[in-house]
Amino acid sequence: MKSRVRKRLSAEERRGIIIEAAVSAFARDGYDGTKMDGIATRAEITKPVLYDHFPSKQALFLAVLESIRDSLIARGKAIAQDDGSPEQKFRRSIDAFLEFVEQTPDAARVLLTVPAGDPVAAKLSREVQAGASRGISVLLAELLPGRTSSWHLRGTTEFLKEGLHAIAVWWLDNPGPTREEIIEVVLDVAWLGLRHGRADTATGG
Repeated sequence: MKSRVRKRLSAEERRGIIIEAAVSAFARDGYDGTKMDGIATRAEITKPVLYDHFPSKQALFLAVLESIRDSLIARGKAIAQDDGSPEQKFRRSIDAFLEFVEQTPDAARVLLTVPAGDPVAAKLSREVQAGASRGISVLLAELLPGRTSSWHLRGTTEFLKEGLHAIAVWWLDNPGPTREEIIEVVLDVAWLGLRHGRADTATGG
């Protein structure tokens, strides 16, 4: 009878499994309620192995947030480099974000929920969100030429980001509307103003 030989995972593969387990745990139990023992069990590793990869729950939480954020920013950059009108790129960007929410709701909840009980974790969450803002600004700079270093671009970025986060959380709790319907809501509310901003820039208004 052949014995089963378990495949030895690389450090990167093991890290990915840990992060996936942590996403599920943080989404289900929140930051405060999540225990490293539980994550180790979910990842099918021992607690010492978990700490070999991540020295603390805060370090693991930061890695989870950065992994989710960086994946979203990479999608946005790819869309910004594609062909198409600014409106088409804007629509595709919103669709990509909402697809992420729809397909990976646990990751969405972790990214969009700032921990309330741990000030260090809350600070980490806000820092990661600041990185997300910089990524959104890259796309908006194309839609609002000439305002890349102004308060207008920064304010528009924060308004759009917080609005998207709010509707994403609402959608997670109220899953009735389709993704396309949510996209149309965002376009109706946001694109009209962005388009007006482009018109003002073009005419010098």
